[in-house]
Amino acid sequence: MKQAVLVGIFIFAGWLAMFFGLQGQGSTLFDLRALPIVFGTIFFRDPRLVLIISIGIALLRYTISGFTAQAITGSINILLLGCLAAFLVALYRRKSWSYNKKALISICSINTLQVIGIATFASMPRLNYLYHIAPYTYPAALLVNAFFVFILKDFYEEQLRAQKNKTMNLILRKQKRELEEKAQQLELASQYKSEFIANMSHELKTPLNSIIALSQLLREEDRSSYSEEEINYGDIIHNSGNELLKMINDMLDISKMETGKMEIVWEMFSVDELVQLIEHQFVPIMEQKSLPFKVDLRADVPAYFVSDAQRLVQILRNLLINAVKFTDQGTITMQIYMDKDSQSGPNTLQKSEDWIIFSIQDTGIGIDKDKQHLIFEAFQQENGAFTRRYGGTGLGLSISLRLAGLLGGTLGLHSVKGEGSRFTLRLPVQPADPPIDNHPKML
Repeated sequence: MKQAVLVGIFIFAGWLAMFFGLQGQGSTLFDLRALPIVFGTIFFRDPRLVLIISIGIALLRYTISGFTAQAITGSINILLLGCLAAFLVALYRRKSWSYNKKALISICSINTLQVIGIATFASMPRLNYLYHIAPYTYPAALLVNAFFVFILKDFYEEQLRAQKNKTMNLILRKQKRELEEKAQQLELASQYKSEFIANMSHELKTPLNSIIALSQLLREEDRSSYSEEEINYGDIIHNSGNELLKMINDMLDISKMETGKMEIVWEMFSVDELVQLIEHQFVPIMEQKSLPFKVDLRADVPAYFVSDAQRLVQILRNLLINAVKFTDQGTITMQIYMDKDSQSGPNTLQKSEDWIIFSIQDTGIGIDKDKQHLIFEAFQQENGAFTRRYGGTGLGLSISLRLAGLLGGTLGLHSVKGEGSRFTLRLPVQPADPPIDNHPKML
């Protein structure tokens, strides 16, 4: 619409310019009808628009003196100027020339062709025009055209900026639509993946629970009726089933977190019972590797605090399993103490400055500094050799980090290669306004 208005203005300006000029012997010797065509070569990037301007001016030429021979030759001259202007526009589209260079080429070439047209089609003697009139009208036309063209330079540059902004906006809108479509596709694919994992996990857990239950019954029966080899087979079935069940549960947890369906149950529970549960589960495991397990529960730790006991135990279990897995000699220590440091980071679950810290330190193989950020990503370990040697899916730390965030806290790591690792879980003693069961829970 804007370009159509500009084309109309240029045509009207060319028609208006024909009323003012120098006449001689029935012919127009000098006027500014070519000026709109010169402007068109600079302002428009479509050659067709310049042709439309020249055709419009040529047609309006007949409204001045009717269908006379002078009007016909004048129209032909204007159409020739339009063809040259269209050629120049097409040329400028392929060249990254400056405004000044394009203006000079258009002014000189179009006005030169106009002089040739007047000399060719005018009714006055050609030599008389070329030797006595053109030496004055041609420089005058160049100067007047240059005056107006360079006055409108700021307008042209503003038009150019507006065109660039319009183009950029179109590109940005297109990219935004493409990004939104891709985001929707990724979200849908993630949803399908999570639903598939959840459905498959539930389908696998049903027969797996039966296998674990039956293997447990075999272990609890009188072992005197079985050979040592059969007892070992039963233990392998039971332990492998439990490992597979843990992997399936980890996959379910990742699926719930990705879809935002992980539920946190806030409750008050005993720290002493938590310690007893951890010791009961891990002391026998560490004794198999001859690893001392030390628990340092500081006196300033409250007897009870509020969190999701099941998820807290899951985090600590993941951290201790890794400590046992990657430690062959030395000691594994779990420290529980208070920290009143207020520098906890922005967390909507923070209520006070009282934080309970669970620190698990081992003397294992440690982690390279440049690989420490990788181990918190899903399905990642420090390198592929660890997966083959130590096993595991690489989900434990990723799940633990996300659970720590859901509980209103953080999970940090300090590790030195060859010396060991220390994972620090930092949780608020009293999260902000969770629905709490005030009755202490038995673990």
